[in-house]
Amino acid sequence: MADQPSSSFTRGIFAGVVLDSLLFPYPRALDERSTDEARTVRRLIKSLREMEHDLIDSAKFDEEETIPENVIRAFAEAGFLGLTIPKKYGGLELSSSAYARVFETLSSIDGSLAVLVGVHCGLGSKAIVLHGNDEQKERYLPPLARGDFLAAYALTEPEVGSDAQNIKTTAMLAKDGSHWRLNGRKIWIGNGHRAGVIATFAQAFVERHGETVQRMTAFLIRPDMPGFKVVGTVHKLGIRGSTQAELSYEGMVVPADHLLGAVGRGFGVAVHVLNAGRLTLAAGCTGATKRSLKHMATYAEDRVQFGHPLADFEITQRKFSRIASEIYASDSMLGILASLVDRGDIDFSLEAACAKVFASEMVWRAADDMVQLAGGRGYVKPYPYERILRDSRINRIFEGANEVLRLFIALNGIQAPAEALKEVGSALRRPLRNLGLLGGFATSRVKLRLGQTSTLDIELHNRLKKHKEFFEKHVADLGSATDRIVIRHREKIVDSELMLERLADMAIDLFATAAVIARTQNLIDERGLEQCEHEIALCDLFCLEAGRRFRENRNLLDSREEDVDDGRRRIAGAVRNGKGYFVTDAILEE
Repeated sequence: MADQPSSSFTRGIFAGVVLDSLLFPYPRALDERSTDEARTVRRLIKSLREMEHDLIDSAKFDEEETIPENVIRAFAEAGFLGLTIPKKYGGLELSSSAYARVFETLSSIDGSLAVLVGVHCGLGSKAIVLHGNDEQKERYLPPLARGDFLAAYALTEPEVGSDAQNIKTTAMLAKDGSHWRLNGRKIWIGNGHRAGVIATFAQAFVERHGETVQRMTAFLIRPDMPGFKVVGTVHKLGIRGSTQAELSYEGMVVPADHLLGAVGRGFGVAVHVLNAGRLTLAAGCTGATKRSLKHMATYAEDRVQFGHPLADFEITQRKFSRIASEIYASDSMLGILASLVDRGDIDFSLEAACAKVFASEMVWRAADDMVQLAGGRGYVKPYPYERILRDSRINRIFEGANEVLRLFIALNGIQAPAEALKEVGSALRRPLRNLGLLGGFATSRVKLRLGQTSTLDIELHNRLKKHKEFFEKHVADLGSATDRIVIRHREKIVDSELMLERLADMAIDLFATAAVIARTQNLIDERGLEQCEHEIALCDLFCLEAGRRFRENRNLLDSREEDVDDGRRRIAGAVRNGKGYFVTDAILEE
């Protein structure tokens, strides 16, 4: 599926073609698709707003570094621990669109609670929903939906972060086939200290092409299994109410019926779950950014300096307008991404990565702007601004570090046939070298371009046509730039990370721009031009600034920039050799 033109809008623009049917017309609102589900989402949001005032104490969660059991119980009773679990097992079985909308509101209220629910619903429980067999689902999903215990997802290890394919934990099958023994350690596992069931991963021996090799395999484990140990929990910069634990498997006995999926297929399990999770994370970051903008607007109107509210100053207004336009873009991407996920027949991995990178960096900038606007009050308690800043930082690391995701976007974009490149981590490198880059690259170009155009073949309102023209030009620019870079660097492209990063940023801005145009056109169709002036202003500003970023990155792909990159490498080498800054002090050497 991944090498077909219809599979990915973002993969298409790397080839210089616009697969507009994936974005246009813009997806209908949840009310129009499912009135019952929309009613459920509104009930859940209303319940959150009530708990926000009566039960949720973010400052206390942060100070005490825990979420009390009575809060978790209240969440369970309201249905928040069964959001992604099928109705037949007692859950709400929300669509991806509905789940993202609930998660957006939850994240705007408390980041730690969002992490607890996200790990339980979007990772641990989701792994069982997607990959568990009937017996595993019957056994674990009903109590997870009721909140009898929490779910967790244990992948990260002390020596392995984004390079997930090379985890060190091992799994050995007993001679009689009755159980597995797992040995290894996992770190930073959300809900790990209080979970009743955990989806985890280890290397198991399998036969591949006549050889016995180790391959990542997924399991379900419980804290009552012999050899399981919670080593401790960690103290963190932010999201302190959520708890991340270190787990130890010391010859842990895992019954054979707790294998999750097939032996040697654990990497697919991990990637499938994480891809869907990036939609949720992007939604959460968008909700949190809306909260920051609300804080900023309120504070800037109330705070008077030099005889004027801070909101009167153009520098403040510039912050407002940029954040608002970026929220509009992120919201627009979410609507499309959620629709693609719900369709079930589309490869949405690149769009999910684009939305996650964009939204996680947006929420960090907005939180930083809020602290700056508040001045000294932004830096101290009891004001919430410093906590919001701390809570925002993790999002650029969660669900795949943004640096890795940029490589993931670019390498997938330039190598459509390389199915293995859907994976994150070291798999980004090896398959390209083994598949014969240029032959596969040329084949993918022919397939993607056959019968496709580089134009947006959609009727748009005159107010949007200038954005359409620039968008089409930039798609053509990305396609030709990708061709030049691959031909110039050949097999070394996998090591040209600075070039790949620029390509990824160009693609992210193009996906965001297309989403903004699609949503704005949809709003004009629904309301009429006069009722959309604010949205059109947001569209105009975002498309302008995204276009400027695109052109800057395009110019940095020029071969002359490679001389600058060489200088960066030389300086980095000097830093490494000097174990830090290597020039004598300008005032006085020690």
